[in-house]
Amino acid sequence: MPVQPDGATRDAASARAALPAAGAVLRREFAQTAAEIDRTGEDPTENMRRIHDAGLTRLLVPQAYGGIASAQALAADLPLITDLLTELSAGESATAQIWSIHLVAARLIFGGALTVDEAVREEIADGLLNHGMRLANSAAEAGPRRGEYHVTADPVDGGYRLSGVKVFNTGTAGATYTITPVRIRGAEDKGVVYLLVRMDADGVTPHNDWDNMGQRATGSGTITFDNVFVPARFFFPMAAGADGLTGPASVIGPFFQLLIGATILGMGFGALDAMAAFVRDHARPNLPTLDRAADDPVNRLHIGRASAALAAAHALQREASQMVVDTETGTADRGACAVQMMRSKTVTVATALDVTGQVHGLAGGRATNNKYRLDRFWRNARTLSVHDPIDAMAQQIGAFEIDGAPPVPSVGT
Repeated sequence: MPVQPDGATRDAASARAALPAAGAVLRREFAQTAAEIDRTGEDPTENMRRIHDAGLTRLLVPQAYGGIASAQALAADLPLITDLLTELSAGESATAQIWSIHLVAARLIFGGALTVDEAVREEIADGLLNHGMRLANSAAEAGPRRGEYHVTADPVDGGYRLSGVKVFNTGTAGATYTITPVRIRGAEDKGVVYLLVRMDADGVTPHNDWDNMGQRATGSGTITFDNVFVPARFFFPMAAGADGLTGPASVIGPFFQLLIGATILGMGFGALDAMAAFVRDHARPNLPTLDRAADDPVNRLHIGRASAALAAAHALQREASQMVVDTETGTADRGACAVQMMRSKTVTVATALDVTGQVHGLAGGRATNNKYRLDRFWRNARTLSVHDPIDAMAQQIGAFEIDGAPPVPSVGT
């Protein structure tokens, strides 16, 4: 006979099952203020509060610490997570990107890829679930080579002193902590490790210099760390066995890439929502024989094609997300998983850019008025889509098809 789940497990499963409906509600809510958030570029604090109140924060934390994640694993529930991100991003994409970074930081702490003291996990879980704590992730550095980390920390009594500059620090404007990969200098060199840094610590200087054309409210600017003290308990080395072909560390790349892809896909769905609404409610018909632009067969054709393309990209995203879960548990091949992630990302970027670029062509001249800010969909998609080199991913897919060569780790895997 199958083992019956205990009460806590049943309650967590029920809570997870309620999240898609919550995401759909948030999508509609966020769409109402998305143009204003794009205009001001300010941190979407109220949106992040609504995400927490709707129960999505509980998905960041495993059941053992009071959350509802189905397992203490990096990629647990990834198909659900990417679906939720797509919904949030369709409503307001900067909010979705900030939430995805918040989730990445939490999953690094709880998901087994890093060695973290139980007392720290309990402290962070309490902060996330009960005190509105937000986490950010300060990974990127400027330089000629991808994936290299030159920001360093020196061992001192009771902890470490962190110095250096990180770029693209998404979500730090409202964060309590940021988690950052660094190298420890001296005899204690352990390769790349992670430090959890309080954003209000002495020596942490956000430059508030994010002034890009898209994702304007993500606050993804530069941070300087100047001799910042980090307590030893917030030193997180990679977990034992992290170089294996399965387990949490093996899927960090595909996991993160699919979160980015889900955010970009949501921009396409948001553009479709806006395009259909504008054609239905505001646009004038192109043909004198029609009473409504919504009845124009050309408009219906393009909106139908956009809907079909987005649905196909969404299906591929779900398949790739499940493959990441299976790779972490050892039931799928890491190389094949990376290729499927790249297929999903490549299709998503092409589809989202195409759909977001069609909005004004269908909605008409009135839609170019800045009060609508309908150009935000393309600006946002273009901005986030160049986070990684899609052409390099396509080349890696081709190498796999021709020679069976697995993707190289430096290309988002």
